[in-house]
Amino acid sequence: MKKERDDSALLSLKITRIMKITLMLILVGILQISATTYAQEHRISVSVENGTFYDVVSQIEKQSEFMFFYKSEEIDNDQRINLNAKNKLVSEIFNEITKNNNLTYKITGKHIIITKAMVNSQASRKITGVVTDENGEPIAGANVVEKGTTNGTITDADGRFTLDIADRAVLIVSYIGYNTQNIPITQKNSYSIKLKEDTKTLDEVVVIGYGSARKKDVTGALTRVDVTEKSTIPNVNPVQALRGSVAGVRVIDTGMAGADGTIQVRGTTSITASNDPLIVLDGVPFSGGRLSDINTNDIETIDVLKDASSTAIYGSRGANGVIMITTKRGKTSKPQLNYNGYVGFSDFANMPKLMSGEQYQQLRKDAEVYMNQELPFQTIEEENIAAGRTINPWDVIKQDAPMTEHELSISGKGEKMTYYLSGSFTSQKSPLVGDQFKRLSVRANFDLHVTDWLEIGTNSSFATKDYSGAEANWGDAARISPYSSIRYDDDGTLRRLPYGDGMVQNPLWNVEMKDNKEISYGVFNNNYMIIKLPLKGLSYQMNLSNNLRFKDVNNYTPAYNRDGSSWLGSGSKEHQFTHDLIFENIVKYNNTFAEKHNVDVTLMYGYEYSSANKSTLSSNNIFNDALGFNGLGIGENHTVSTTAGKSAAVSSMARVGYRFADKYMVNLTVRRDGYSAFGSDRKYGTFPSIGLGWALSQEQFMKNISWLDFLKLRLSWGKNGNRGISSYESLSTMDLARYVFGDGGNTSVGLYPTSMANPLLGWETSQSYNLGLDFTLFNSRLNGNIDLYSTKTTDLLLEVSIPSMTGYDKYLTNIGETQNRGIELTLNSENISTKDFSWSTSLNFSANANKILHLSGEDLDGDGKEDDDIGKSRFIGYSMGSNYNYVFDGIWQEGDDFSIDKSAKPGDIKFKDISGNGSIGPEDRMVLHNNRPKFTMSMNNMFIYRDFTLSFLLDLRCGGYAANNWINPGTEYYNRCNQLDLPYWTPENPLNDRPSVGYSNPRGYGFYEKLTYLRLQDVSLAYSLPKSLIQKLTLNNVKVYVSGKNLATWTGWHGWDPEHASGGRASKNGPLIKSWVLGLQISL
Repeated sequence: MKKERDDSALLSLKITRIMKITLMLILVGILQISATTYAQEHRISVSVENGTFYDVVSQIEKQSEFMFFYKSEEIDNDQRINLNAKNKLVSEIFNEITKNNNLTYKITGKHIIITKAMVNSQASRKITGVVTDENGEPIAGANVVEKGTTNGTITDADGRFTLDIADRAVLIVSYIGYNTQNIPITQKNSYSIKLKEDTKTLDEVVVIGYGSARKKDVTGALTRVDVTEKSTIPNVNPVQALRGSVAGVRVIDTGMAGADGTIQVRGTTSITASNDPLIVLDGVPFSGGRLSDINTNDIETIDVLKDASSTAIYGSRGANGVIMITTKRGKTSKPQLNYNGYVGFSDFANMPKLMSGEQYQQLRKDAEVYMNQELPFQTIEEENIAAGRTINPWDVIKQDAPMTEHELSISGKGEKMTYYLSGSFTSQKSPLVGDQFKRLSVRANFDLHVTDWLEIGTNSSFATKDYSGAEANWGDAARISPYSSIRYDDDGTLRRLPYGDGMVQNPLWNVEMKDNKEISYGVFNNNYMIIKLPLKGLSYQMNLSNNLRFKDVNNYTPAYNRDGSSWLGSGSKEHQFTHDLIFENIVKYNNTFAEKHNVDVTLMYGYEYSSANKSTLSSNNIFNDALGFNGLGIGENHTVSTTAGKSAAVSSMARVGYRFADKYMVNLTVRRDGYSAFGSDRKYGTFPSIGLGWALSQEQFMKNISWLDFLKLRLSWGKNGNRGISSYESLSTMDLARYVFGDGGNTSVGLYPTSMANPLLGWETSQSYNLGLDFTLFNSRLNGNIDLYSTKTTDLLLEVSIPSMTGYDKYLTNIGETQNRGIELTLNSENISTKDFSWSTSLNFSANANKILHLSGEDLDGDGKEDDDIGKSRFIGYSMGSNYNYVFDGIWQEGDDFSIDKSAKPGDIKFKDISGNGSIGPEDRMVLHNNRPKFTMSMNNMFIYRDFTLSFLLDLRCGGYAANNWINPGTEYYNRCNQLDLPYWTPENPLNDRPSVGYSNPRGYGFYEKLTYLRLQDVSLAYSLPKSLIQKLTLNNVKVYVSGKNLATWTGWHGWDPEHASGGRASKNGPLIKSWVLGLQISL
């Protein structure tokens, strides 16, 4: 029986209400925010010898889109001009030619107004100054204007300016991408002005598939993460930088050193195929790559594409979202050397509290009473009880956990080339004994402007990672008695069996008795070439990317002979090699007509090839341990195994974007992919999308409300594919087997079929809708967006049962449907902003619900409804990840009526008779709940007081349930396991929420607990040395910081961290790791 409810329907009603309220609040109006960058970016070469003012103007007009306005009578055409300006801003040219002819100018967009200089009757004086960014680099082309007048100028290539101004004037200094400053003029004649970057500007350029776009022009759901703002947080893996930073993105750490976490964008859409997003590194898919290969400090930004309008450009690989990673480039005209390093330590964030020795003895006595049988202690336990010796298993498996990272980079930007070079070393130990990670990474990014029409470049990285060693076993540590013995008393050597029998192996056995070496190497290289074709706005780009990965895993277990256990040495050597190649040809066209019509066209044809090879050699009965895994040849029973796989894909794509007057936007995309892994009849798929945008702020009827700055409505639809299957999934495959023939026991190697071919196996296809609003309020003090989305995935890749007469029992096919819906809200606010103090907040909220619409389509029980797949917990109309079980109804107590469950006794779990037939049976099971959160929310606060910066991130997950065997006080290993320090039922303490120890749980109840938690995710306190001090040291910046990660978690979940809720003790994912570091950043 199933519980009749639909969480997604309830969520839809909530979403509708929220959307209506939001529309009422936001759809009021907005003024346009616009800024022009043409004059600040376009460079011109002018050569005039003994010429006139008109000669200069004529050359500028031929090389640019500038238009000039002036009165002829104000121009002295008899004055001779000699000028030789190469690659200069137009402001630099006019600063030169107007300084001696009593003229002044003003640049507005692409218009240059020339007027006769006015004689100021007020007292005036000349001031000079320099405008720089936060790193002390000069800003060329910044506007410097005397407030309330048209008197102004633009900074030269060195950021310097000279201006005649009135006494007690105020300078307005501005530059696109930076916050405008008002500078009161004092008695000084020279000013040093530093502009702070405005990360919330509407003209911010974000990365989209195969290009970039202004954020305000994007029609899809996209979120940017500025990783440089997280440089004081110890994010060993880039995955960690996404935690709590993007609405709708869920990141789960494994708790192991250096391990790659799991990323989900907008929940799950597939039951068995991959739900991982596509990773794109510097514009090229990072096929098969590990994010742990990338040094987080090398990353500039991460852009997350979430809806089909954004991701359809990647076709069959975009169904689960796209993570666009952009690494750093050279920015400054002079070389900039940066160091970022930290040292710190880590610990378990949360460890379940186990019973003490005395509590454990009482537990065994209570179990004997309940089970009515004797449960004697083992000899080792009795000896330790007599001696008063106990152990805490968490102390047994815990080690000191230092962590450190040091990175050095140099970058710069010249007239023809930009470069970024870096090298870093990372070392991390987790608190779990034997778990460690080391990484050495190097990166080189070069961009070379060979000519005005040719640009070439390369993005290359190398990383080697060391995971050598074997970690302690979580599950064994959780099971051992507090009276176990880890080592022998006589010589301190390790016991293999802490109890003295085979129930549980020593949790340190692999750590101390095995020699494991695991080292991997990764080389990623993307070379590109861009040719600007003769037609304005037309270019051709070629990308050639190679991703090579090597991995060696060597294991050796030495000989052992003690307490009846005896064996000789055994070992193995494994080598893996994978190669991914991508070749892309891209044609782009971008042009603006009549100042209002912008057309952006992208065409792409690409080819992708992937191969993977693995070979393994193993042997046992090695009589001498001296050579370890290098002595496999002297062993016996040699086994050699090899595996190999190849796949190829071809793609073609077209995208057309049109924008009218920065008001209406349309983006059309279609991509066609072919993939070799699918069946011969369905190798190709077509994936279209459309995105519409309407900047309501540009409409006349929206221009009278001062507190609304910007509003844009987005609507998108599109299709994506999911190709997350192995290379030969559609083919009939075979494997090796050993067969014994005759009485002599001789073996022969043979082949047997393992899977049946399916020539019709094709893509999972997801069809998505997205409705979004982007808004900016209160003079840019508050901005954000809200998105509603709905996705239906059809042709799921599922296994179905087939008659055994075929020689197989199942095969993979396209069948079934799922639905995924949700809402996302992002808010960024500038709460307080004064000269010495500022406070800003970022808030992300998301709610997501999915359900299965169809499975096999069969109705074998004849009830007129499509059958569920109970064995795999798949239920039509309910969420993926549903919990299907009996309904808990308390604990049986003395004197209760046991008629519905005659085998029960006091202390057992009581279940509800859902069917009403008077007894408890399988028909009383139902869908109880699921493991998905009802909503997630995160909030980041940043406080800046002079040279101090404090930030902290809170992460909230609400809802979801998972089975938790930790709270089952039953007969696991015959009550010889330690238990959590929690009360349980006894006749003297008749609880109604936990059964008695010894309860056998015959119906397999899950002991479900809620997964809600609130976590103090990141905390950072940084101090930047005063500029007056670091300038004396000839440095640009010095910052000292202390930061922590996962410092506190508040939850009702017992056991490991609720984010790792696996339901049992033996999960490979242990507690989350918390860490503290002390760091230093230096820039010169």
